[in-house]
Amino acid sequence: MTPAIELHKLCKSFGDVEALQNVDLTVQEGEFIALIGPSGCGKTTLLRHVLSLEEATSGEITVGGEHPEKVRRSNKLGIVFQRAALVPSRTSLENVQMTLDITGVKTPLSPEGLLDQFDLSEFKGHYPHQLSGGMQQRVNIAAAMVHNPPYLMMDEPFGALDEMTREFMCEFMGEVLLENPKTTILVTHSIDEAVMLADRIVILAPRPGRISTIVNVDFPRPRRREIKTQSAFADKVLEVRKLLYAVEAA
Repeated sequence: MTPAIELHKLCKSFGDVEALQNVDLTVQEGEFIALIGPSGCGKTTLLRHVLSLEEATSGEITVGGEHPEKVRRSNKLGIVFQRAALVPSRTSLENVQMTLDITGVKTPLSPEGLLDQFDLSEFKGHYPHQLSGGMQQRVNIAAAMVHNPPYLMMDEPFGALDEMTREFMCEFMGEVLLENPKTTILVTHSIDEAVMLADRIVILAPRPGRISTIVNVDFPRPRRREIKTQSAFADKVLEVRKLLYAVEAA
């Protein structure tokens, strides 16, 4: 496998507060990594470094062998945040098309085809206020992926959704990434979500933020919601939960 994202002794301080300490992590090409840990452990801060939205105090980070800022400026990153960043006055199709207008990418995915794939064929002409929260987030993800970036960064993308919609979105996201493979990092507080989606789960310890342990998730894909009824899934969730509780108690 080819390393896609590499962090070497990454440290970040905000004044006297040490947010990240000596983070070493290699993400392979096409791999899905979930970052999980207590509040304040530096999950989003780490993601922001990959996005070149934060400058490290020390250490190194490369994305595709290049500096993250160069990768971001070359439109090779797709970004999905918790709240759908849609323009209210534009339709679903126009919101997705807007990414292409901004990036000018020459070999994009088809906005119409992507919305079809996202089961939004009947809603291409709808405005954000006419869509449910799950539909809005599907449009949001389509807008993040339409320029076909090799890297996808997601910060609590399903956090504002109800439990049933979150389950659907996790299953849906897994299927989308099978058809459109990306090297993906997900920040989440949900253990179920991490186990459902990730190849590896990185558990961060707080104060300062550092990697406590990494858990492999070997379930075959695609992962349907029914997997949550299986004992192997429950065992993996319990394994991660125990490790997370140990980190919080330390």
